[in-house]
Amino acid sequence: MPDPPGVSIRRLDPADLDIVEPLWNALREHHASVTPNAGGPRTRADSWARRRLQYAEWLSGPDAFILIAELGGAPVGYAMVHLRAGSPTWPTSERAGEVETLSVHPDERGRGIGTVLLGAVEDELAGLGVDELSLHVVSNNHQAMTFYERHGLRPFAQWLSVAGIRDRRPQS
Repeated sequence: MPDPPGVSIRRLDPADLDIVEPLWNALREHHASVTPNAGGPRTRADSWARRRLQYAEWLSGPDAFILIAELGGAPVGYAMVHLRAGSPTWPTSERAGEVETLSVHPDERGRGIGTVLLGAVEDELAGLGVDELSLHVVSNNHQAMTFYERHGLRPFAQWLSVAGIRDRRPQS
């Protein structure tokens, strides 16, 4: 698929972090739609405040970046990436890029913007001497799994979660 016409990718200045809030909330709502039994997401404001804090923390160090995709100067997607140490178990690499978020505006999905963003992430990581990339995908997000597998990513480990553990413990 050729690059979508008119889309440009640039590093986002951390001072401009709030530009991605609508794209974060679009992803949050998409995740809620593919996990209907999860009890509903946090409010938009609370979710963004928490995610913004995480982003700011990662971006305060030297090993993190946000790439923003723009169409006609308007943000249509972004990828938040930070570096982590390689696995102590598997000899895959010494450092790995962790994509924390890759979001494309719902009206722009299917046009190749995610592909361009992911390619730009790989280019940035290669420039930093990093050759491993990983990310988490919501287990019911089949479209995302298909997208990432089409781009060479494969399932490696499964992240399991349970909420309400205090309710599961006997009361004394």
